[in-house]
Amino acid sequence: MPIQSLLLDVAEGHFARRGVLGTRLADIRQEAGVSVGAVYHHFPNKEELYLQVWLRALADYQGGFRAALAECADARSGVEGAVVRHLHWVSGNPQRATILAAPRPPGLDERADTTNAAFFRDVTHWWRVHEHYGTVRRFDFDVLYALWLGPAQEYSRQWLAGAMTTDPTAVAPELARAAWDSLRNQE
Repeated sequence: MPIQSLLLDVAEGHFARRGVLGTRLADIRQEAGVSVGAVYHHFPNKEELYLQVWLRALADYQGGFRAALAECADARSGVEGAVVRHLHWVSGNPQRATILAAPRPPGLDERADTTNAAFFRDVTHWWRVHEHYGTVRRFDFDVLYALWLGPAQEYSRQWLAGAMTTDPTAVAPELARAAWDSLRNQE
């Protein structure tokens, strides 16, 4: 495994368990079994390492969400499929989900803006096509996002924190149906 990938994998575990402030580069370096020079060759500081871990988690999540929409045959299967994919991703990637659910560190927004802008543009385009044909209701994107993924995200946060014991995959069908019921055009 390339050193950079190894460092990202090890750092992901540390950041998920201890957060950014509680994680030390020395601990990551020691667990990865690499030299100090190897760490600094790939990442000039802890903030850059965290940023790369965060961006990798974001790209992984967004890729799955896009795939869920691309696989759908209609608006309902897209809305429900995206919720199900979200919850399966959280269940299968709890470290990455923990990192994305945590408060963003300063400076992250500027580097993530391009990735997020393209993602939200793609999702909005998908939505507007179905809205045009009258299968879903018209919403501003922030309201749409809250209705579509808000309950699934909240359940995910609670599960990651240990407050919910039922795996997110078990509640996925119900949360997916609820999302569809709140977003479909009922006229």
